[in-house]
Amino acid sequence: MFWDLILPLFIPAGLVLFFRILNKPYKPAIFGVYQQRNKFFWIKYIFMYLILSFRQLINHLRRILAVETGKSSDGVQHIHKQDEMLENKYYLNDHAQAIDAVYLNGCNKEGDAVICGIARRPKHVVDAFLFLKVKGEDLLLSPELPDTYQEQVTIEEGYYRIKGLEIANFIPMRTWKLTYNGDMKVRNDTEKTVKVELSLTWSAVFSHFNYDTQMSPKSMARDLAKERWSRGYFKLLKKFHQTHYEQMGALEGTVTIDGKDHAINIPCVRDHSFGPFRDWKTFHRYVYHFIFLENGDCMAIGSVCQPAVLSHLTIGYLCRQSDQSVLPVEFCDFQLYQHGEHQILPKDYGFCFEAGGKTYAVRVEVDDEETFYIGKSREAKFYERWCSVEINGVKGSACVEWQYNNVQATSKRKNE
Repeated sequence: MFWDLILPLFIPAGLVLFFRILNKPYKPAIFGVYQQRNKFFWIKYIFMYLILSFRQLINHLRRILAVETGKSSDGVQHIHKQDEMLENKYYLNDHAQAIDAVYLNGCNKEGDAVICGIARRPKHVVDAFLFLKVKGEDLLLSPELPDTYQEQVTIEEGYYRIKGLEIANFIPMRTWKLTYNGDMKVRNDTEKTVKVELSLTWSAVFSHFNYDTQMSPKSMARDLAKERWSRGYFKLLKKFHQTHYEQMGALEGTVTIDGKDHAINIPCVRDHSFGPFRDWKTFHRYVYHFIFLENGDCMAIGSVCQPAVLSHLTIGYLCRQSDQSVLPVEFCDFQLYQHGEHQILPKDYGFCFEAGGKTYAVRVEVDDEETFYIGKSREAKFYERWCSVEINGVKGSACVEWQYNNVQATSKRKNE
């Protein structure tokens, strides 16, 4: 009797609610770029969360199966076959926008810092750069900076190598080598050059973090659910995909500047990105923090805006010294539109993130910065910013990379 009375009321109420949601207008994107939560957000979130969680489970089971069937090492004492294959050079083939890039970024509170990137592109083109800081010396820049576009000669082709600068793998997921022999510019007097010989070894401290398989399903689903879905959207998502993984370690060795030796021993992240498509014109901007704390913890936290597919993507992971765990960032309140949207970059700011069931409050204070460009036409502009940080009372150092789309600025200069 009760349900006979109630059900006739529920049905029309449900229909009214359904059509109200269906006809609810979309909230406009912030600054015309950053999508907000809109109708069907929770349905899309749950759907995507289930898919991403299932995909992560399948990958985990495949890794276990490879070990159990003897096709791979256990991934502890010896490198897992799947991880070893990641370290191979990527075959660029005939894809016009293909990329195979390696990168190192490290610093400490004493003022030592090294940033180096070499990105192989088709037709023997590379985007390459080197920043070097040693205590008591001015910042040194590789000769082509602020530009990075260069062309390899025959003996450099197929390697992460250009004009005396080279990054080479010795042991997959364990050891890499960074070497350089040549001139570098002095930041405060670019007409002046110094002779630099550099031989540094990067060694792993933590296991790697693969963004393809280890990102938080909750965080990823949350960001995907904000976007407008269509068949074309998912085709673009597939087209723009590239493999990217990172690993925290230490960079150690000797730098000789005009005959004077300097010992380098700094915490350092290294990464490897590859895939058939990367066009910097499709990126609006990103901010990425590489943080090294005094207690041995390391972390990478940031946000990426690639409007065609993800107007806000939270990325990052925490490397916890106490148990050597590498944990995905599950939430971060750093919003790009609140920080430097028009290239007025903050000198001090803060944000919070969650990882491993714990909340971390981050405070950042900028000490120094330098800019450079990537691409033949300077399609992307970068700010490398060396910072002092404090997280939950623990102090540390950081290098924060701010990237901006530079296409309009480049076009404006050409038309003037």
